[in-house]
Amino acid sequence: MDNTHIYQKVLEIHDHTMGLLRSMKIPAYPSQYKKYFDQLFMESADEILRKDQENVDQKVLSDGKEDVGKYLDMVENSVGAFIESHSQIASVAEEQRQCLDKAPSDSIEKFVTFIEELTSLNRTMSDELDKAQSKIDLLTEELYEARSAITIDSLTKVGNRQGFHEDIEPMIEAGMDKKLSLVLMMIDVDNFKFLNDEHGYVAGDKVLYFIAQTIKGMIRTADNVYRYGGEEFAVLLNRCDVTQAEAMADKIRLKIAQSNLLYSGKSVHVTISVGVTTHKQGDTLEDLIGRADKALYCAKKSNKNCTMLFDW
Repeated sequence: MDNTHIYQKVLEIHDHTMGLLRSMKIPAYPSQYKKYFDQLFMESADEILRKDQENVDQKVLSDGKEDVGKYLDMVENSVGAFIESHSQIASVAEEQRQCLDKAPSDSIEKFVTFIEELTSLNRTMSDELDKAQSKIDLLTEELYEARSAITIDSLTKVGNRQGFHEDIEPMIEAGMDKKLSLVLMMIDVDNFKFLNDEHGYVAGDKVLYFIAQTIKGMIRTADNVYRYGGEEFAVLLNRCDVTQAEAMADKIRLKIAQSNLLYSGKSVHVTISVGVTTHKQGDTLEDLIGRADKALYCAKKSNKNCTMLFDW
């Protein structure tokens, strides 16, 4: 079984799962989707497909461990370099202290010599501080790059699911005893499987990149967009109310629907469905995502290419 056949087989299980959830009117929350997908997978997957799943799962686990290991190595190197830099500075400072302890008081000539020595030590101290700052700047950049490798989606160049969780979890904790002016949008590309079948997977990848960068370019710098999974995106809007959020969601939706995309000389028409909800005091992460998913589900059921609000 080659990769194309494996891909098609998994898509068939995905479509069967979504059809089953729709028939039972069960919202496709990640936990519900996984439950029914796993069940159907166990019923229909052959030995080759099961083996491929094990290989993929093992690779994801291995890649995750490797990324975390790299990040921890960066932290360890930062701490070591910081200690090294400051030990060098401390060494020069100790020389200055010893020089001051030996400060002459019995002749002008000895005093002038002392001043020259102290000036030289000050220049050395300044050089060591410059070196230390350069190391700190370099290590800060390396740490940023290491974290980005873990929290940025390599295809769309926006945040990934892990980045989403790292950003939103402190907000959820802060909102346990108060309502936050925080809005969550869940966005899904309409008919993405058809788009892949019609134009190919490379075209699908380019569409995902286009949508991610379009959203990123339309929201404020304080807001964030993430590739939540597959063709689904999450957008966090800070200091935003329902009216502003719905207006922004429709602005993004219309911008994408009205875009004239071309791939290999063919027109590619793309639309999105958007689910919107606002934070409520005491929300858990599951509460917030659950409402946004319900809104998105309603948008997909309403002929797609629309925005729906679920705020109760």
